[in-house]
Amino acid sequence: MKLLLSVLLAGFLGILVYFGPIGIYILCAIIVGVIFRSFVLLNDIHKQVVPEGGRDEVQEAYKQYLKEKETN
Repeated sequence: MKLLLSVLLAGFLGILVYFGPIGIYILCAIIVGVIFRSFVLLNDIHKQVVPEGGRDEVQEAYKQYLKEKETN
């Protein structure tokens, strides 16, 4: 069902190109909107996966390395 919907939507967007500058403008607006929404969703996913102020193991290992280097 999703494949059929995708094919129909792609066909509709292809037809928009034949309407001249107005169709191309609408098509570009749709594409930019989808890209913007994708970035917003990726940002939300990143915020959920990587906690703010969480433990940074790489930074801690680097600090420990510097301490060991200073003591030796």
